[in-house]
Amino acid sequence: MEDRAKEYRLAAEVRHDWPVYLVWLAMLAVGVWALPQLPPHVATHFGLNGRANGWMSPLGAVFVPIGVAVLVWLFLLVVPAIDPRRRNYPDFLPFYRSIRLLLVLVLAFVFFSSLWRNLGHTVVEPGDVAVLVVGLLFMFIGNSLGRVRHNYFVGIRTPWTLANEEVWRRTHRFAGPVLMLAGLLPVILLFFWPQVARLLLLICIVAAVLITTVYSYVIYRRVAEE
Repeated sequence: MEDRAKEYRLAAEVRHDWPVYLVWLAMLAVGVWALPQLPPHVATHFGLNGRANGWMSPLGAVFVPIGVAVLVWLFLLVVPAIDPRRRNYPDFLPFYRSIRLLLVLVLAFVFFSSLWRNLGHTVVEPGDVAVLVVGLLFMFIGNSLGRVRHNYFVGIRTPWTLANEEVWRRTHRFAGPVLMLAGLLPVILLFFWPQVARLLLLICIVAAVLITTVYSYVIYRRVAEE
């Protein structure tokens, strides 16, 4: 009975994720409403300066983001079932469920802001929305990262964390504050200097990856010497 409690069950997760389905429905409803009003070439990608540098047809601009949101959710739903360490997922399942929902919400917010701009409203720039939601997502992940148990898909996956559970544990405890800071700094700067905040977000993400990777290697060497 205890072994069954430690299983990651796809059917249970599908039933649990009903808020995700509401987000998809909202995306579909807004997209169908906006479709007749969109210009022939819809701006769907924006540079750091806030200017559009990628376009799609109205149909693509509405249905591709919805399809991406569905595929991202499906990927996150399925990977624990094929992870060799899938028995560890129930130990941090509330966090993992939140990540599934939050990533879909991030995609939805960017989708809504992009449609809003293409309909002629420029109150909120899509790039600013991206900085805000990604920054907040990083802060949430950083706050909860220490709960993630050893696995092959979720967390700081370097050769050294995957090779040793103690290295995994120490690296994730260290990486939590690093990711929180990487998300917080761009969000603060967003209110004073939006264009720089977009660049800072990219810099912070790269820096966080490099710092945690180096840290995991250093800790691995220390643990090997103990």
